[in-house]
Amino acid sequence: MNQLITTKDGRSLSGILADQDANVVVLRGFDGADLSLRRADIATMNPAGGSLMPESLLDGLTDTEIRDLFAYLRQSQPITK
Repeated sequence: MNQLITTKDGRSLSGILADQDANVVVLRGFDGADLSLRRADIATMNPAGGSLMPESLLDGLTDTEIRDLFAYLRQSQPITK
């Protein structure tokens, strides 16, 4: 789930919650890199709400293009060439 985190030093971060325990939150950025944050350093942490997928993205795509898109999204990220 996409999270919005504000740290006590004023940074605003967003990404996918990759892991967490009582002391650490691991946020996976949209570049695929993980960032570990101590819970003690987090001021606020809230779900972003809504989907990361842009609205109307599927409008105008054929069934084959939609299948290809979802096949791509199911692959491990990030995809490098």
